[in-house]
Amino acid sequence: SSGINAEWSLRPGECDSGSNWLLGCRCTSEFAGLEGHCKNTPCKMIHYFKDNAPKAMSDFMAANSYEEMLTVAMNVVDEIWRILCECRGVVDATISCARNYDGLVFILSGFDRTNFDEIVNHVDWETARGIVHGYLDAICGEENGEDCPAVLKNWQAVNSRFFDNTFNGVDTCISMIRVEKEAKATMDPMVYEEGMDMESYTDGWVDAYMKIEEKLICDAYCAGEMQELLYSSCCVKRAGERLSTKSMKKKYVKFFENIWSFIYPGEAPELKNAVNRFMQMFRPASFCGAKTDVYREMNKQCNAIKA
Repeated sequence: SSGINAEWSLRPGECDSGSNWLLGCRCTSEFAGLEGHCKNTPCKMIHYFKDNAPKAMSDFMAANSYEEMLTVAMNVVDEIWRILCECRGVVDATISCARNYDGLVFILSGFDRTNFDEIVNHVDWETARGIVHGYLDAICGEENGEDCPAVLKNWQAVNSRFFDNTFNGVDTCISMIRVEKEAKATMDPMVYEEGMDMESYTDGWVDAYMKIEEKLICDAYCAGEMQELLYSSCCVKRAGERLSTKSMKKKYVKFFENIWSFIYPGEAPELKNAVNRFMQMFRPASFCGAKTDVYREMNKQCNAIKA
């Protein structure tokens, strides 16, 4: 602990490569250059995981439902969110650490760093940076008096209620059982055969998946219950809108195309249509159209409060 604290108390320009063997001098310098307490973020995160990971793992393994499991996991994620929301410079510092890694891990372990360098040099870090900052714009802070990280933490956990009900055979609105027909229909589009056009394949399975989401979200009989469970907060509305802007969708497409070679050999397919289609569900009022007005009413309430 004292060694960790000593490492991160260095001023910019000061570095001992021996005591900074893990992250390296350049990374240490990046964090030391952050303002205020943000320069201690690595130490803070290490201590958090050291103090909380054992109990979190124990609680996760002892959970009796998917919702309990996700609640445990999201408590950990929430802490990371709040650190990043408060210290946004950590994102750029972390990217710089990856791009300019000069620690001793590869030397001490004997591992070849060639693959690491190839990945680092290939990734479009500027686009990745834009996506992460866009994500933080969506989840951080307050909206109409609500603490958005807390709201979205709970939102992620209650989403898992679908799995609990589904695997327990509970046929309700909050269950995948009611989209069994649509789910089965996705099986064929998701089977890839050699020689298939990758763009058509991607568009096909996204369209099949969106039919499931449309039935889940927009079905008039269940829309009210779905809205109450998953779209009853202005934080959720704001997050969906910010994550699905034209600018963000362009970044998703650009990044997917950038990393495509890590997923599948060959040139990346045109993903614009698939991404645009997928992101429609982040704006349920327009996604559902005339099928239900519950999401439009929620939007009106949030807009009225903001006004």
